[in-house]
Amino acid sequence: MNDAEKRALWRQWCDERGDFPPQCSDMTCGARTRTGTPCKRRDLYRSGRCKLHGGLSTGPRTAKGKRRSARNGKRASAGKPHERVKKADDLGKSGGAVQRRGG
Repeated sequence: MNDAEKRALWRQWCDERGDFPPQCSDMTCGARTRTGTPCKRRDLYRSGRCKLHGGLSTGPRTAKGKRRSARNGKRASAGKPHERVKKADDLGKSGGAVQRRGG
């Protein structure tokens, strides 16, 4: 049984529950890590991936989300300051105070 068939069987079991398929007992995440080796985690979601490798984002799906996504980065490229910074002498929450550790 190849990997795709195991993952399909895993998804079916996640949806229906019932008896655990013995073919899936040795299943691991299998996603590629930063070092290029396959992930060995065994706590899998329905997708057959672990919590660290859940899969790629599908991106915005609604019209509102697509508009919001299209606006990303436009403020920075227009040269406008972030909305929290109202004045040039605004020093943020700390007020410019130097916080020291220890004592």
